[in-house]
Amino acid sequence: MPDQLTPEHDAQQHADPVDTGVAGLEPRRPRRSHREGAGRWQAPVVVALFVAAGAGLGVLWEQLWSPTRGIVVRRQWFVVDDQLRYDLDGLRNQFSGTALFTTLGLGAGVVLGLICALFLARQELRTLAAVAVGSALGSVLMWQVGTRLGPADPEVLARDLPRGTVLPDNLELGSLGALLALPLGAVLAVGVVFFLLPARPGRG
Repeated sequence: MPDQLTPEHDAQQHADPVDTGVAGLEPRRPRRSHREGAGRWQAPVVVALFVAAGAGLGVLWEQLWSPTRGIVVRRQWFVVDDQLRYDLDGLRNQFSGTALFTTLGLGAGVVLGLICALFLARQELRTLAAVAVGSALGSVLMWQVGTRLGPADPEVLARDLPRGTVLPDNLELGSLGALLALPLGAVLAVGVVFFLLPARPGRG
């Protein structure tokens, strides 16, 4: 006597096979978004932007700076006038190079930081790290370019020059802390933008 099919067994035989996809084809991998691909080149671009800006700022720093002039006396250089009296205005002006460096670095850092935060892909940590590294390199390059373009150290030149020779002061930083101006302005600008402006939909 043939086995009698139960309703459950009959339903299993006539049930449609589960669709697991087209045979022989692997499931499609999700495509990477444009923003995700842009993240690869964004950090090097940010660093290159600050390095190029640092070189340009170094040239601008040297062009805007007005050197103090002094006189060679006994093979030494002094900031004095023709009567060999200390030139107080000239002594005060010796700090103008550091003040100008700080002003230029801070202003340029804020502008470049805003550009990176507003016009590049929204990747907070990666952008912030790239800005920090790039601005530090740019600040050092600004310092080196400016000082190398400026006059030589008058105290060294005075050793081989006759009395009464007028020499300009060399361009230097009175404090290495001024190197923090550019990074501080840039990081501060990026942080403020990321904190105040929420991420837009569609931005990485």
